[in-house]
Amino acid sequence: MTNTINEKSFLVFQAYGAETVMNECVFALLSFCRHHQPKDWEKWEVWIYTDNPQFFKQFSDCPLPVFYREINQETIRLWHGEIDFVHRVKIEVLRDFTSNHSGNILYLDTDVCFTQPINDIFNNIGKGDLYMHILEGKIHESKNLVLQKLSKFLKTNRSFTVNGNTISIPEETAMWNAGVLGFHSFQTPLLEDALHFTDEVFPLFPKHLVEQFAFSFFFQKNNNLKALNIHIIHYWNLKEIRPVLAAFFKYFKNEKWETLVRLSTLVQFPDFMQQKANFYETRSVGGKLLKKKWTPEIPNWKEIKKYY
Repeated sequence: MTNTINEKSFLVFQAYGAETVMNECVFALLSFCRHHQPKDWEKWEVWIYTDNPQFFKQFSDCPLPVFYREINQETIRLWHGEIDFVHRVKIEVLRDFTSNHSGNILYLDTDVCFTQPINDIFNNIGKGDLYMHILEGKIHESKNLVLQKLSKFLKTNRSFTVNGNTISIPEETAMWNAGVLGFHSFQTPLLEDALHFTDEVFPLFPKHLVEQFAFSFFFQKNNNLKALNIHIIHYWNLKEIRPVLAAFFKYFKNEKWETLVRLSTLVQFPDFMQQKANFYETRSVGGKLLKKKWTPEIPNWKEIKKYY
């Protein structure tokens, strides 16, 4: 537990590679500004790990205290590790960040949207609380096919040697969504645990969720893990929205940041999620056989802008 009165709080993103990912990151910052005032972020900093700082600097009137840690392909490949695992980069980003920053840390994937202020979240992190996005359920009770494979693997491999220590996975262990991670810098040993676990387990079970499970396991061991889904939408299963975001930034490219913050309400993620669900629920037999996929309609920005 620590005193947060004079401490910095940090939002940390990794946004490299495709422009679609960087669009998501900018949109996340717009949604952040909708729910916070300048006085809120006097002790806050935004850090973006990116290979293209210039993309973000085009939004020159953004009032947020944004800083960049420029990374290149060589660094990214290095952070993939010997196991060549793309999601390992997240752990290395946080290890790198905590090597020279102290305070309350909230890591976010780029595909997030703030729906409430997070002032209290940072206060709670300073008191020792940990955060992930949402509880997805106990692994051994899941109906998700990938989690069922993980369950089978864990039942076969009941203990692991991680960083010289033998650990056992309890029967009631749950999976959490790792698109958001909140912790204090004094809790950085959890990052080392997650890294060593990932390096040990991924070669045995080469699935994308190994890093997610590593964070889930070590964060929930502390009995002070909380959910952030009320404050933040993580639209990881809505990648189809990327053309909508690209169209948004193209149409409103000449608008000031303050205006973009207001206009960002035109993109309502719950509505698109419902549209996607409705499409697959009502898809015809022919559509199923042809494996037709949902694609969102690009909004008529000029028309819907009238109503906001």
